[in-house]
Amino acid sequence: MSLDFSWLGDSLYQYWLLRGLGTTIVMSLLGIVLMFGIGVVGAMCLHFRLPFLEALTTVLVELFRNTPPLVQLFFLYFMLSEAGLTLTDPVSGRSVPLFSGFTCAVLSLGLYNGAIAVEIIRSGLLAVPSQTVEGARSLGYTQAQTFRFVELPIGLRLSLPAMTNNVVSLVKTSSQAALVAVPDIMYGATQISLETYRTLEIMMLVWVLYVSLASLVVMALRRVGAAFRIPGYGVQIL
Repeated sequence: MSLDFSWLGDSLYQYWLLRGLGTTIVMSLLGIVLMFGIGVVGAMCLHFRLPFLEALTTVLVELFRNTPPLVQLFFLYFMLSEAGLTLTDPVSGRSVPLFSGFTCAVLSLGLYNGAIAVEIIRSGLLAVPSQTVEGARSLGYTQAQTFRFVELPIGLRLSLPAMTNNVVSLVKTSSQAALVAVPDIMYGATQISLETYRTLEIMMLVWVLYVSLASLVVMALRRVGAAFRIPGYGVQIL
């Protein structure tokens, strides 16, 4: 059996792969931003034990964390349209989904990994030494100020190693977006495979691309961890 990568010289295939790589990166970045937002807000609701919001956050975390992200993606993409959440195309006059496949993929990534991020950040907040919190309160900090300037900054640093795994998982899970016709890496690879029948070579290339993306994420977060590390707190990312 011989490997044939001559199809990589085709400009159309190069365009599909580069477009897919760009789409995957943008989709992952937006998902990461949404994930961190959900993680911080959810962890804050649980940390302060806010009435009603604590129970609601707990239910939502269990709901999104314990259901497959692909099921969530299909729910957002198909079921919301069935529920009547559509728009009217001004050109054709036909009903179109309220959210595009790209938007649904970003929401799915953010919700699923955000639910996991809530528990990760919460565990980081619980790991902040009580003496540090009491020291801030003795200096006259209010509860909100203590959380903003002491607990949250330290808690985020302590949760960074576990959060790195979550971010890498988000990048890898983004490949499911191809199932709702989002032109990411997997979508472009599938199109090329259907035309060339060089499935082995194409999947090898996809493997390399995702490994490279995941490695870059780990390296970036390792640098972030080193830049914001507080001596005596947390562990370094290996």
